[in-house]
Amino acid sequence: MLFLMLVLFSSFSLSAELITKNVLNGRVSLLIPQQFTQMPDDILEIKYPSSRRPTEVLSDDSGSISLAFNHTNTVMESSDIPEFHHAISKMFHNLYPSAKWFRDEIIERNGRIFIVLELITPAMDTEIHNIMYGTSVDGRLLFIAFNTTIEQSKKWLPIGRKVMESLTIK
Repeated sequence: MLFLMLVLFSSFSLSAELITKNVLNGRVSLLIPQQFTQMPDDILEIKYPSSRRPTEVLSDDSGSISLAFNHTNTVMESSDIPEFHHAISKMFHNLYPSAKWFRDEIIERNGRIFIVLELITPAMDTEIHNIMYGTSVDGRLLFIAFNTTIEQSKKWLPIGRKVMESLTIK
């Protein structure tokens, strides 16, 4: 029994250990799981076809838990966020009509205004729980997405929420 408790505790504490990470040339800072690394190219090519590939993707070894950053070429100032929220929300509702929605709002966090979308979407062999934040960085839309498979969401959603809540734009 003691051995089982030690194994469970050590696997939980390993997955919950968060470290500060700077991404996008230091413009974005947030806490990430210590074991996250750059997503391997072979997984990146499968998950994100080249036309939709994010600027940077961090993940666990399997690629089933990921944190993607996409600093798009879309011009957007902070004052444009409400209009962009409406358009992005409508696009996701149309793209995923069967999605289960949890959040679809604008919030202020760490001195920034963010679009927040949280939903479960279908995938080829599972469902994906997505937590997405969008904001303006250097006059362009930055989209950050934490994703976990539904099978792993009990363990990873609390961690994903901590990660997204720690988001700071410099």
